[in-house]
Amino acid sequence: MKMADLVTARLATSADCEITTAVAEQAMLTVRDERGGRWHLDHDADGVSAHERHTGAVRDIRQHLVVGCIDGSVVGYGLAHLSATTDGQLCMIDELIVHPQAQAIGVGSEILAEVRRWATVNQCEALESQVLPGNRAAKNFFERVGMKTRKMRVSADLI
Repeated sequence: MKMADLVTARLATSADCEITTAVAEQAMLTVRDERGGRWHLDHDADGVSAHERHTGAVRDIRQHLVVGCIDGSVVGYGLAHLSATTDGQLCMIDELIVHPQAQAIGVGSEILAEVRRWATVNQCEALESQVLPGNRAAKNFFERVGMKTRKMRVSADLI
């Protein structure tokens, strides 16, 4: 059996939220040190804990929480929501995190494929996400799966 046969993604349940929260919290430990990470955590974050975000997404039909698994064990997740546009809606990927030891074997691609299916069912015009400027691996991942940069956000500290 090949590793690709063992890598899957599925809709998360409330029972998965403890694991997705742990994966999120571990990732946040390194984000602050990335270029743009401090700004993201201090200014862009909504102040809601990962556990609250994830359990809320399981109950909200306008959100989609997907877990990526290796041989049935959760090793990553994706969190997306529907966002209205002037003439329809898009699927905004808020979080897509795979445990570092499970990266580069297709888990992220499986998660994204499941999010893409949900977005298509919900007649979204596009998938959209954000990547910190220092996270070259994430940028490369999104480009590999056919996404491209359409807008960049710039800022300057004043104090």
